[in-house]
Amino acid sequence: MALDAMNIDVREVDVNIDKEEHKSPGIISMNPLQTLPILKDRDLIISDSHAITTYLASRYCTEMSKFLLPLDPGNRALVDQFLHFNSSVLYPQYKAASNPILRGTLRIVDEKTNGEIQCAYADMERMLAKRAWFSSGNWPSLADISLAATVSTLNVLVPIDVSNFPKLSCWLHRMAEEKFFCTANKKGLSEFTRRIGELTPIQNS
Repeated sequence: MALDAMNIDVREVDVNIDKEEHKSPGIISMNPLQTLPILKDRDLIISDSHAITTYLASRYCTEMSKFLLPLDPGNRALVDQFLHFNSSVLYPQYKAASNPILRGTLRIVDEKTNGEIQCAYADMERMLAKRAWFSSGNWPSLADISLAATVSTLNVLVPIDVSNFPKLSCWLHRMAEEKFFCTANKKGLSEFTRRIGELTPIQNS
């Protein structure tokens, strides 16, 4: 989504995780953690999606990227703060919720993980108490894009209760209407929803 939002072109190389291509010597040489995505820009290799998007916004600064990643240090710090929340809190919860189901060891999200995700939803609801976006501006930032990618998939596993989290629900709805969400996230989200639906009934919150 971030690439579409910033209008930055890259050459994509498909890696089939189901065939464990991410464990190939070529991938390991670039990223010993065997995680995706990986960016190779000349001699530079970056293997974290948050670092990749902020690097691209800074290195190939388009007019749009100035809005997505503020140049002002204070506003930039806010975006970084929300990016770290996604990488350190939300994404690990997504993996804890989805991996056992995708591997066939669980049919629904376990109670502990469900509770942790509900707490994260509550945290985000409070974060949105005085702002419309996860930034200091009146438009979505790179943090919104990263968070939306995670929250939209978490919402499949642990649906967001609109009555408990109205601001979070409204934010996700607004993000879903953004052009970059439609072009870059909807297809993958639909495929994830289909795959989860085949493995287990969608869990109610």
